[in-house]
Amino acid sequence: MLVLVATTELQGTAEGDYCWTVEGELVTPVVAECCTPDSCGCAAGFPGLASSRATTTAKVVDLAHLTERDVRDVIEGALERDGWFDLIDPADADELVDEHVECIAAVCASFPVGAVIGRRGTAVFRRSIAQAA
Repeated sequence: MLVLVATTELQGTAEGDYCWTVEGELVTPVVAECCTPDSCGCAAGFPGLASSRATTTAKVVDLAHLTERDVRDVIEGALERDGWFDLIDPADADELVDEHVECIAAVCASFPVGAVIGRRGTAVFRRSIAQAA
């Protein structure tokens, strides 16, 4: 299954880069940003689903051993552990998990396996190192 994982690849190539996740942990592009996302950095982070920390670099990978059910379970566990389900009607929990799964699938479908990506708000883009001509 195509998923997004935290990576330290290309870390430090953009101003404001950070990586507080565990290398290789599943991440999501779905973020609840604060009122000052550019100054705190949440506008650029991918939340880690195991560490509850974030990184500015993620990688598209194919983890054949994972099923959609596995990914849903990880997302559900992270949302529950981090208190997001306490903020919504329990009837909406599946819809919130669906949103994460759909967004991960959409991002993975937009980039080749191995691509290191970043985000700025809702825009997700391929990261690269600037090279001289």
